[in-house]
Amino acid sequence: MMIMINFIKKLVFSVLVFTAIVPTLKGADWMLTYGIHDFIVTQQNSHSFGVDMGIGIAGEAISESGVLLKGDFTVFFVHDRDKIDPDYEPIWYKTNIQIKRELYPLTTNIGTDWLISFDGKLNTLSGVEKQSKLFAGIGTDYTTSAMMFELKILAGYYFLEIDDDVPSVFGYDPDDFQHETAAYTFIADSEVKLNRKMKAYTRIQQWRDTNQWLENQYELILSYDSAQWLKGSGLNISAEHTRYNLNPYQKVGFPPILPWNKDTLVRVYITIPLR
Repeated sequence: MMIMINFIKKLVFSVLVFTAIVPTLKGADWMLTYGIHDFIVTQQNSHSFGVDMGIGIAGEAISESGVLLKGDFTVFFVHDRDKIDPDYEPIWYKTNIQIKRELYPLTTNIGTDWLISFDGKLNTLSGVEKQSKLFAGIGTDYTTSAMMFELKILAGYYFLEIDDDVPSVFGYDPDDFQHETAAYTFIADSEVKLNRKMKAYTRIQQWRDTNQWLENQYELILSYDSAQWLKGSGLNISAEHTRYNLNPYQKVGFPPILPWNKDTLVRVYITIPLR
């Protein structure tokens, strides 16, 4: 019940934020997403299939001062057949918000930017009860008509809370479930136009504190312009693989807080303009 209450609060907050921001943007579009997914925990041979939907801002969402804003909020409904978490409520969400503005163009194709990003998760099947990552920094990009490549370094706040069900069985106490720290992150991402209709986006990212890595993430998105079937729509296939460092939670003489430290989200979804 508390998860559902938290979910409703987060959903209402996100919608209110997006609704407040949209009128200040030029060319901003609301996009709905509908799809199917598989949430995979390979170390447990677990596949959990489900449907997902979201609402967000996409396209050229630019303020009068030249600030680019994009974001998404996605709700996942899953069929949890493997029960790796014995007391799981089959709904979770993830959100991402990015704010970006050009600092200085170095050449026609090379520029520098400042950016702020927020990433959040709640109640995943792999034991992430809550996650918040708020970072700000700079990046440099190389852009042509056919491709974009960008390197970024950001600093900020990293928080991850492990769900209590599995760790409790191993003898961990409630005070052991959370880890928060100042951190920094490195990002390398690119987008390539494969043909007139299709493009590919890739991202490699690591979060670290001063002593160790905290999380690695790899993402691939293939996007196809499906406007010939449905005006303004896009068909997408994506995979996001995440590996978590569980050492910050480790207690001497105890097993790891979770028997796994990796998950993969595979999605097939369509984006539809909400107009």
